[in-house]
Amino acid sequence: MKTERPGAVTEGGSVPGGRFSNNFDFLRFAAAAMIVFAHAYSLRLGYVGMGMYDPVTLVAQAGLAALLVTSGYLIAMSWESTASPLRFAWKRFLRVVPGLAIAIFITLFVIGPLMTSLPPGEYFAALFSPAGLATAPFFEDGSAIGLFQDNPWTYVNGSLWTIPVEVLMYGVVAALGIAGLLRRWGAFAALAAVNILVWMYWFDDPRMAKVRFTLYFLAGAFLYLHRHRIAYQPVVAGALLLLLGFSVLTPYVTVAGMIAIPYLTIYAAHIPIPFLSTFGRPGDFSYGIYIYHYPVQQALIQVTANALLLPALFGLSFAVTFALAFLSWHVIEKPALAAKNLGADDLRRRLRVPSLPAFLTAWWIARK
Repeated sequence: MKTERPGAVTEGGSVPGGRFSNNFDFLRFAAAAMIVFAHAYSLRLGYVGMGMYDPVTLVAQAGLAALLVTSGYLIAMSWESTASPLRFAWKRFLRVVPGLAIAIFITLFVIGPLMTSLPPGEYFAALFSPAGLATAPFFEDGSAIGLFQDNPWTYVNGSLWTIPVEVLMYGVVAALGIAGLLRRWGAFAALAAVNILVWMYWFDDPRMAKVRFTLYFLAGAFLYLHRHRIAYQPVVAGALLLLLGFSVLTPYVTVAGMIAIPYLTIYAAHIPIPFLSTFGRPGDFSYGIYIYHYPVQQALIQVTANALLLPALFGLSFAVTFALAFLSWHVIEKPALAAKNLGADDLRRRLRVPSLPAFLTAWWIARK
């Protein structure tokens, strides 16, 4: 691959050639599959004895990091190509909420009643109790509703912690854009510095240490916004890949990942490989895979009394999850996204949002 500045955009803000001019669909699918494999391993063992530098843990972290880098890159692109903050919020709502709402419904009202250790009446009473409502929809421990109590790990859908974090980052992009700071290096540097300080403070807390993953989102957004100044060269990508590989043997693998993964992800996304660039033509299934695989794996572990070996658990859970993701895309997500091109007036009417005063409209148009 020659020295490139991938992602150069047209005046409308989209990548030339459209969605199928890059490998983002394939990368997101591959990253989601990595996470499915890693969770099959960890849920089968129950996370007990798994350290921060366990090889499979690193696989999951690399997959999540790649997803967040691509998300940051594409969300920044979406902001620049969207006519108004309202339309940006509407597009993000359509991409996240419909599929997620159905996944939560299926988890709580299909998988839940089948897998709970409670009688049906007690299950639904517990589900709508204060303790049950407090853990849904981004719940982790299923003890409040009697789910997966005999599994090595009792979380119902531990993957969903990233959803509110990512939505928060959408808000950060919008806030920086409205304030005119989105292209300021200093704004990203300040956010990254705060993030690193918070991460260092809570480094020993596995839950709070997850804050570092927002750095990948910020890095992806930064790489898009400054794409014209960043050259992607095979020699640089090779050096970063070697750095990442050697760092696996050291305690500095997390730092090396933050340095290498964003560049490598965007570099890989723009390597011209015809099959990979058209990988997503049948549909974008990565989101469905991500939001469904965890409860599917937990249900399989419970039904089989954790007797499946890792290859069998991964293969079977991936097959079931892919079927759900396929239906989610074609029945829920794709039809919902068809509404993203509604005009601003249509959106205001449907959402009952009043029109902006004329001077604010003129100000926004001038900023864009």
